[in-house]
Amino acid sequence: MKILIIGPYPPLKGGISDFNHQLYLHLEEFKNCFFISFDRSYPFFLRNKKKQISSQKKENKNVLKINPYNPTTWWKIKRLIKEKKINYVITTYWTPITGLAYLLINKSYTLNTKKIGLFHNVFPHENYLFNKIILKLYIKSLDTIITLSKYTSKQIKSFSKRESQTLFHPIDDLKIASKDESLKKLKLNKNNKYILFLGMIRKYKGVELLLKSFKNIVDFDNKIKLIIAGEFIDNKKKYINLIDKLSLKNNVIFSNGFIREKDIKYYMGASEIIVQPYITATQSGITALGISFEKINVTTGEGGIKEMINNENGYICSKDYESISKNIIKALSSNNSKKIKNLSTLKKKFSWNNFCEELLKKI
Repeated sequence: MKILIIGPYPPLKGGISDFNHQLYLHLEEFKNCFFISFDRSYPFFLRNKKKQISSQKKENKNVLKINPYNPTTWWKIKRLIKEKKINYVITTYWTPITGLAYLLINKSYTLNTKKIGLFHNVFPHENYLFNKIILKLYIKSLDTIITLSKYTSKQIKSFSKRESQTLFHPIDDLKIASKDESLKKLKLNKNNKYILFLGMIRKYKGVELLLKSFKNIVDFDNKIKLIIAGEFIDNKKKYINLIDKLSLKNNVIFSNGFIREKDIKYYMGASEIIVQPYITATQSGITALGISFEKINVTTGEGGIKEMINNENGYICSKDYESISKNIIKALSSNNSKKIKNLSTLKKKFSWNNFCEELLKKI
């Protein structure tokens, strides 16, 4: 069995790129696996090059590149399929912008190769014209549909008669840094307690809601600090203005820009808990990261997140700042040893090896 994966890959930024990198590495252990990477996730007029490509990540010279928005580069796909006698082509769907490219790529070759769609999102976080049309046509071009949550499978079922195969978001087994080492690395005061919001800052992730809830938390204990670690896709100024309005300047720490993979362990190690106050979601790579580092998660449990995090291994709150602040205070004040033990069990259950074994069965 020979597999080709097509989609974003480092040095492109973002959770889909990181996911594809791990998928490629782990599938290589099972089968002959090849990768063709995008040279951009979005057209540069929608998101500039600096926001898409990390200068801190090295390119894999064994990975071919195409421009997903320039069909004259797609000949590399057909050639590789023919030369390597590829049996399965996996495309990783998360937005109709790249979905259109995937659709046309799937139509561009008629070789005896099965086409697999791996869905991270069904409906994008932003509204796009022709979203459902592109989605329906892309699904029609596939032989097999794979999702990472029951929630995503349910979304597909709401508008398509096609059956989908449900898996899960796999969890890395990552090295954990000690609290002392992490505080020293990030130059943080050991007398404070830190909670962490990690990832790109976008409207649907609820950072505004988190800041409003944080006022109550600071009133409870002024030594609790919020670390917001990630790159701003949304307008940063409105968050700064809100922090000033709520008098939180001394309690919110920004780690601006894209967080390097090798530094994530320090942010996790320094923090007591992580917070995901998402307004909408499907599943989340940050949820998987938190489980990998065995960090208690206070979350609204949107979409597929609640399929991994529940009150047995974390704290589920409502999408209002009173509920968020109440659950953060509860998480910081409780003995969470049983919840952490449950996270450790979950980490083994949802390992990359188990994911790849299940994926190969379903395709």
